[in-house]
This record gives sequence, C-alpha cells and structure tokens, in this order.
Amino acid sequence: MMYKAAIFDLDGTLVDSVADLADAFNYGLEQFGQPKRTIDELRKMIGDGIRITISRALAQDKQEFIDRVAEKMREKYATICLDKTKPYDGIPEAVAELGKKGIRLAVLTNKDQAMAQKIVEHFFPGSFEIIRGTTGIDPVKPDPKAGMQIIKYFGIAPGQAVFVGDSSADIQAAKACGSYSVGVSWGLRLADELRRNEADLIISNPCELIRAF
Repeated sequence: MMYKAAIFDLDGTLVDSVADLADAFNYGLEQFGQPKRTIDELRKMIGDGIRITISRALAQDKQEFIDRVAEKMREKYATICLDKTKPYDGIPEAVAELGKKGIRLAVLTNKDQAMAQKIVEHFFPGSFEIIRGTTGIDPVKPDPKAGMQIIKYFGIAPGQAVFVGDSSADIQAAKACGSYSVGVSWGLRLADELRRNEADLIISNPCELIRAF
C-alpha cells in the first residue's frame, strides 16, 4: 500500500460548520456595530484562521477591530459550535473504513485548537490519532510546518501521506510537504479553486476517498 496516512482538513471537509461559524462571526461583528455577512459571503472568507477571516469581513477602515471581534467570536462559538454543525453525508463511514484499512488518521485545521478538538472528539470519537489546530504559535496552512510534524510523528515519508481538503490552503500545504493532495468539492470552496491549485485528485463523494487508498 503506497499511502499510509490521511491528513484531513476539518471545516468544509469533515464537517459542515458554516452555519455555526456564520452565527459566531456575525455576533462578533455586531458587537462593534459592523454589518453582518451572509453565509455565502463567509464561505469565501473562512479557511485561513479567525483573524484573516475577520479581516476579510471588516471594511478596510475598520481593521483595528480584528482582535476585539475575534475575542467575541470565540466566546460565542464556544457555546454554539455543535448546534448546527454536522459531518457531511458519508464521511463517518469513510473515516471508519480508512481506520479499518490501517490508515493513520490526523486532522490539520486552521481552526483554533480547542474548538477543533471539541468538534472532532464529539463527531469522531477515537478516530484520529492527531487533532492539530491553531494555537497562535505555529503558522497556519498552507505553511508546511504542522503537516511535516504530523508526517514525522507517523514515521512515514511525505509521499506516503494524503492531504484531504476543500481549499487552496490544503492543496498548497500538501504540495509544500511533498504529499498527495485530494480536493473535495462538497466543501466551502468551488472545485475551480481546487483545479487552479492543481489538486492531484478531486472527488465529489466521500466513498471515492476509499478508492484513492
């Protein structure tokens, strides 16, 4: 078997979390008199970490609110992150099947560590050896640092790892690590973004992921 590990993105890949994220982001924006964003707008902004998402949501002359909006957003999200969020259809079965095949499993996300761990452990208890979110210390995807640390922990070559995600950050992180990239078209971004970033494989259904292994 060529591939020995799968490193999954979280939002837009494993779980559909956009409704809860939108509620939390809009709560933070409203606390400082900033206009709310629609879910469709936020789909294009989410994926590179909270501060970057908030920066995109704020007007250019309101960037000084980033940290304060982030604080309120985090407070709100901690209380609602499981309200509307759910795994995509077929994902729990695909994850379980990969585990049965002996594939090492990890989550690598630009979501805050505490929230990432809460969501993954709720929906996929015991499925992932590593849950790696952001802590404000290491750079976020597409930087390869965290991905390479996971690969090293698994004791495999970069070419034996498959990165699975829905955005350019996931595909670029895979390439930076020297790993295989699988883009999923059911997430927050369009398949065109995955094609532009030259994903090795683009899938539209979780069952196709099993065949990739």
